[in-house]
Amino acid sequence: MVFAVASTHAQGPGLAFFKRDSVRHLKAWHVVSPIALADSIPVDTAHVNFQDVNAIDRYSIANSYNGNLGSPLQSKLYFDRPFNSPFIFADAYDPYVRRPDNVTFYNTKGPYSRLEYLGGIAVNYRDEDNVRFLFTANANKRLNFGLELDYTRAIGEYENQSTKRLSGDLFASYDGRRYSASGAFMFNKMDNYENGGLANPDDLHGDNLNDPQVLPTRLQGPGYSGYSYNAFVYNHSYSLGFERKVQVSEDSVRVDFVPVTRFAHTLKLAEQRKRYLEPTADTAFYANTYFSPTTTRDTAALQTISNTVSVSIEEEFNKWMQFGLTAYLTNDIERYTMMSDSATLQRTNRSRTKVGGVLSKQRGTHIKYNINAELDVLGAQAGDFRLTGDLSGFFRLWRDSVAITARGAMSNESPSFFQEQYSSNHFRWHNDFNRTYRTQVGGTLAIPTKRTRLDVTFENVSNLIYYDRNALPQQFDGSTQVLAVNLKQDFRFWRFFLENNVVYQFTSRPEILPLPTITLYHNFYYLDQWFKVLDVQFGIDLRYHTAYYAPDYMPATGQFFVQDEVRIGNYPVMNLYLNFHLKQVRFFVKWYHFNQSFMEGDYYSMPRYPINPNTFRMGISWNFYN
Repeated sequence: MVFAVASTHAQGPGLAFFKRDSVRHLKAWHVVSPIALADSIPVDTAHVNFQDVNAIDRYSIANSYNGNLGSPLQSKLYFDRPFNSPFIFADAYDPYVRRPDNVTFYNTKGPYSRLEYLGGIAVNYRDEDNVRFLFTANANKRLNFGLELDYTRAIGEYENQSTKRLSGDLFASYDGRRYSASGAFMFNKMDNYENGGLANPDDLHGDNLNDPQVLPTRLQGPGYSGYSYNAFVYNHSYSLGFERKVQVSEDSVRVDFVPVTRFAHTLKLAEQRKRYLEPTADTAFYANTYFSPTTTRDTAALQTISNTVSVSIEEEFNKWMQFGLTAYLTNDIERYTMMSDSATLQRTNRSRTKVGGVLSKQRGTHIKYNINAELDVLGAQAGDFRLTGDLSGFFRLWRDSVAITARGAMSNESPSFFQEQYSSNHFRWHNDFNRTYRTQVGGTLAIPTKRTRLDVTFENVSNLIYYDRNALPQQFDGSTQVLAVNLKQDFRFWRFFLENNVVYQFTSRPEILPLPTITLYHNFYYLDQWFKVLDVQFGIDLRYHTAYYAPDYMPATGQFFVQDEVRIGNYPVMNLYLNFHLKQVRFFVKWYHFNQSFMEGDYYSMPRYPINPNTFRMGISWNFYN
């Protein structure tokens, strides 16, 4: 494996203001599917913009959610959303889930641990607690193990809005000269009450605003949603190669191992489960009730066994043909479970086999590229294909360094199992959808010295699947185009910084794919070091998007569906914050949504679901290196 030593990561121009923190020779990486490559990442010790450490703010600059930390969520930026999930009920919990592709592995010369707490500090604020813990250590210079936990408990400001979540992973890795391996067990359990949103949207400006929990909601009794994802992954590889002598000095020679061919195998075991319960079935809120008019106990699940084997010709061994080439084969065995009536479960077994290849060049300073092609050859999805590629170039323009990346993608994929068939107490459907064909082109221009980054992406989708006004899946027989222009431009004057992120989105079919035209994020702050040891940041940030017919949310299925009755937007959310960083401790205090105390307007995240009123929040993070 090849690693870069990780260091402090922060967003915005403040990243370069301080000297980078020492992370005591700590390396961190993710394992990239499907060929089990280690991809180095920064270690999370950022103290600039630490106030945005929560999962919602880190996921996207604009989100639709139920107003509470840990609640179901969908980004309002199209290209920030997950696509083609085999389990449709997982999408709403995407920001919170630990999966094989986002588990972090470490290698460190000494034990490293981190403890974080986020919460509220106002008397009238209903509890919201988020506790995170990380411990990792090396048994020797090659073998590492660790544990990561993330617990959230949030009661929420409105009735029947509370959430509870426990996620984590046990991980271990071995980085040998020829043999490397990494494995992890991930667990995720998320529970949230459902209230259907406020019964009367005008209540947001009524006399009871000081006690939001008394406001009536649409569901007559509380609904209860649960999602769980448990998985085990084991990646291992063996490399064939030769030893090469490297002259270190006149009297010293180092012997390096140069890999030529790498054989890899990945095993994944996973189970996902979605539940929806009602102690008393709400026949007024839901248009249909199929199983029981008294109680609802819906369940759906997906169990997967996946094996991937690959053979790679490594890039670094050949000076004349500097690229890597990989061929791989993946087999997935899947079991789908759903209700057939109130007391019987229906199970369906399927399998799929895919072949693929990767051509890449990641070494060097001027040109890098990566091309991945994949084809389903056996199973229910035989004939599906995916093709992705990117090309990056680096050059100097006068005194500036410029990076340009071109991207392209093409796919033709079958609908997921639950998009075609589903059965529950309030919803059922049986569809025969066509494949969805996507083509995407895009590019990025970055000038780090000017603090400029421009990203443009265009996508054409044929046979788009969406959820209609009845929250049922439908397929549009035609083409839908989406254009997104994402500009980040930051400024600095003395010790003052201004971060700007402007996103323009165009959708050719807003009736089936609604998106806000303009989305803004601005962050103005003062950044300095006091007494030579205390880093201080204080400022104000703003999030805003233009009004549009934002999707509604269906509690029973956890899906976001189109509506044309209520426009959401044209309301800024502003926060005041103060960050401190002293040696190994980070701390922040934030007045969240402070403009609600003096500004009129509807602060809805989506129809009938308001965000929290103004509250005070705080957070602390402590790193330990022994």
